[in-house]
Amino acid sequence: MKKILILLSILLVVGTACSSGPTKQAQGKWQNDNGDIINVKGEKFKVTMKGSTIEGDIKDDKDHKELSKVKFVGETAYIKVDDDTLSIIESPGDTPNDEAQFKKVK
Repeated sequence: MKKILILLSILLVVGTACSSGPTKQAQGKWQNDNGDIINVKGEKFKVTMKGSTIEGDIKDDKDHKELSKVKFVGETAYIKVDDDTLSIIESPGDTPNDEAQFKKVK
């Protein structure tokens, strides 16, 4: 019984650590000041701009723990989430412009 409790404790710690990755934080609907919308569900990334929709894949970036890597239309971009702001950058270390910053839609 004691071994089972220890195993469950370890699984809970590992599960909690895995669930707070950048892709998990990016889940949901986001919108910028221009009305562009980003939807992240699971490992799918969808951007809607002026009636057009682009879909791609999103995964945690193995080389940059605080970033998610997005691949769509043959391009790669990175996503960073700080509280209720999602930022899109071209490469790690870049600073996003105003159009690339999205607020969480509640």
